[in-house]
Order: sequence, then structure tokens, then C-alpha cells
Amino acid sequence: MAKFKVAIISCGMIANNAHIPAYKHLPDMFEIVGVSDINEKAAKDTAERNDIPHWYQDAGKMLDDLCPDVVSVCVPNAFHKEYTLMALRHGAHVLCEKPLAVTYADALEVYEEARKQGKHLMACQTVRYTPDRIAAKDLIAEGILGDIYYSEFSRIRRRGIPKWGTFHIKELSCGGAFIDIGVHMVDTLLWLTGNPKVVSVSGTTAVKIGNQENQLKSGLRESGALSGFVHNERNFSKDELNVEEFASGSISFENGMRTNFKVAWALNMPDETGFTLLGDKAGLVLPQMQLYGSTGSYPADFTPKINNDDPYQKHPFGGHFHLLDHFSDVLLGKCEQMISPEETINVAAIIDCFYRSAKTGKEVFLEDIK
Repeated sequence: MAKFKVAIISCGMIANNAHIPAYKHLPDMFEIVGVSDINEKAAKDTAERNDIPHWYQDAGKMLDDLCPDVVSVCVPNAFHKEYTLMALRHGAHVLCEKPLAVTYADALEVYEEARKQGKHLMACQTVRYTPDRIAAKDLIAEGILGDIYYSEFSRIRRRGIPKWGTFHIKELSCGGAFIDIGVHMVDTLLWLTGNPKVVSVSGTTAVKIGNQENQLKSGLRESGALSGFVHNERNFSKDELNVEEFASGSISFENGMRTNFKVAWALNMPDETGFTLLGDKAGLVLPQMQLYGSTGSYPADFTPKINNDDPYQKHPFGGHFHLLDHFSDVLLGKCEQMISPEETINVAAIIDCFYRSAKTGKEVFLEDIK
């Protein structure tokens, strides 16, 4: 079988520490033929460090010259749509970093283009692959929880404002903590609960800690660079911070489920990544895998025993390895996309409604943004 030729657009942390190692883990399936970055040094260093034959400053020229089969889009959020459309129109399948789109309209547009081109387009929602979430998906599918009518999620970094890259600059990232780490929680919630369609979102944002003169010490890992190493590091400046460090709110869905949430890059609370799912048969708390239900007429609480045999658990970006394993099967026609267009469009709708709500101070309905 001929290998799929891969090109990568943007050579920052996620390209170097996640995408490139994951592609290289499947050498019989993928061959990285080129990388591009508007920063010439970043492109050149990434290519040389990873034995990639070609590097470019111009992504369009790279796509023209190399005609890749697959493109990873790793640019800042504000440019996801532009480069995703470019790659699709060059005849490539696309993996785009999360969030694939920052507005509902953009999500519809890029998936329509993928349909027209007959290509696969998938968001890199890589945190679905933890053992507790996979087990939770199975339990919910089996009906153990019954009708899920309420949920919560929290994603808190006590001190984790990114110290590298441009995550804190609105013009490039389009948002802060919610669009960066909250998007994973939204995606996982939708996946676990069968992708109920959003009706409305109420949201608030705050910046109270990141703009203070004195900052608590923290490392790269705390701010999302899970390998503890960033190529071409760009120092954080509090004077550039113009996105939220804290987000909270509520989402209502067509099936009647209500979700409350809080997400933070910086908060005077312990680190936390968790879900609470309440059904009419049982409740479930993740990642503890605590089930609260009944046996006959008696309350019964228990913790299902799950296997933790994740082959990539030692890799800081193991989710991307799982993603590429799955995407390989998609490309070979063995399965449908696990991260579906419908789910990703729903995620984009929630992002869109959230930021409109935070700006106006009012509940925003999906009908308002269509």
C-alpha cells in the first residue's frame, strides 16, 4: 500500500510535540513530506529536527508543490477556517486542531466544502480517549444512567495561563480559556450524551489574576505544554492578555438536558477536570468512575473496574496517537469518523453562543446565530 503523504501547516508546540510524533508512529501509513510556517526559522528547525525533506514559509506553495494526501492544520484559531479550506481545495483530507471553527457559520462552511471535495475533515478532539471516558460512553450506551437530564463539567488550572504562543491574544486565538481547554469538555460531553442539539447558552467571562503584577510561579506543563518543552518559545506578557482566563455558564439542549460549567486558566481553586452526569436511573462522576444508583429498593453506589491498558498513556499527547490510529482506519474505509461533523458543528454553535452571551450579558439562542 502506498503511504499517505502528509503536510503540516504551522510549526508550533502542538505540531512538534503531538502531530509529528503521532504520524511518525505509523511509518507504514504516513510520510511527512513537508512543513510550513510564516516564521522561517520555525519551519526550517522543525524540518531538520524531524528529518522532513521540505519546509516552506508559504503554505499555499507547499500544497501546490507537494500535493499532500493529508494536511494537519495547526495554526492559531483565527486561521483554522482559511487554511482548512485551502487544504481541502488542494485535494487533501484535513485534521484541524481544536476548535475546528469558532463560529457556527464557519463550521457549516468548512464541512460543506469537505463534502463538495469528497474529503474527510476531522477536528483534533483528542481527550475522548481516556479510559474513564471510553467506559462512561459504554455505560451510557447500555442505558445504565437512563435519561440524562442534568450535567456539569469543570476544567480548572490553578495557574495555567499559557506562557508560550499566542493563546492570550484575542486577534489570533478568538478567545481564552473556554475556547482553549473548555472546548475539549464541551466535545466530550456531547459525545457521551449522544450529541443533543444546543438550544441556548448563557455565559460570563473574567480576568482577575493574569493581569496582576505579581504572578505565581508555574511551569510549561501547567499551561498545556505537556512535554515541558516548547520549540521557538514566545514569552507571555500580561499586557497582551485580552481574552478570558475564567469562563462560566449554562447550556440548554433540545432533549431537556441542562449543563452548568466553569473553565479556568487561573483560579484560586485546585486543578480539576471532571464531569457529573445525572440520569433517572443513576448518576456518574468522572474521572472517579463513581456510579450512584440503586439495587432493588436500596441505594447502591459502586465503582466499575475498568482496564487502564492505554498503549499511549506514557506519551504526553497520547490522544493524538489514538486519533491517528482512528484516522488511518477512516482513510482506509474501515470505519466512520468517530468525531463527526454534526458533533463538531454543535461544538462551534456552543462556542459562538457563549462568546455572544458573555459580550451582551444575555442568553443567546441557536436561532439567533443561524
